[in-house]
Amino acid sequence: MAELKTDLHTHSADDPRDDLAYSSEMLIDAAAQLNYQVLALTCHDGIMATERLAAYARRRGILLVPGIEASIEGKHVVILNADAEQASAGTFNEVRALGRRDAAFIAPHPYYPSMESLGRVLEANIDLFDAIEYCSFYFRWAGFNRKAVRIARKYGLPLIGTSDVHMFPYHDSTHARLEAPPVVADVVAAIRQGRVALETRPRTLLEGIRPLMVSLRHVWRTYAGSSAGPSEKKTVSGRTPRKPGPLTQGDKCP
Repeated sequence: MAELKTDLHTHSADDPRDDLAYSSEMLIDAAAQLNYQVLALTCHDGIMATERLAAYARRRGILLVPGIEASIEGKHVVILNADAEQASAGTFNEVRALGRRDAAFIAPHPYYPSMESLGRVLEANIDLFDAIEYCSFYFRWAGFNRKAVRIARKYGLPLIGTSDVHMFPYHDSTHARLEAPPVVADVVAAIRQGRVALETRPRTLLEGIRPLMVSLRHVWRTYAGSSAGPSEKKTVSGRTPRKPGPLTQGDKCP
């Protein structure tokens, strides 16, 4: 069985919530240069993996998995191969009632200091998840992946390395390898059956300083914005104000 190099949590300029400087095509090109074979485009609150993008990825030797970083009760959940009902679910009980169907559920950056990280909500809904993310934004001396590792071991769930990329250059310092043929259904099955290997190394200071600064600004905006009234929130170019995206910092690999 093939061993596929994967990144199952990424963002691009197609994301309706994030103002990013690179297109989905540029992300696919960058992934191909790093020899990825599976890529999931997981924009916030919307499935953006169109057939056109899937065909573009195929020409570069990449299987594009449809995905979404959904907001469920205000917390982020990565759903791969979600159907329309799963993608629009607003509560964990709705997700539970719908069932897994043909999808896989990943807990992204669960213990990073963001209001949108799952935190204690993860264990309360652990039955819904097939894997826990090991986030790439960490340094040898600092980060927030340790508890994710403990919870994954406690419940027998695989750790999935992802980039959660929000800026270029695109790095492959943390990713996952799956034992599966390059078919969406088989990738989902591999995750649900735990046929996943984590590959990771800490970011160097040079690689991590810019994402770290962005993360610190994110923390400030998140907590400052939570106490701001509606009149203090602004729109840009007529767009609805965006909720803050996930914090990307990191942890020491155990």
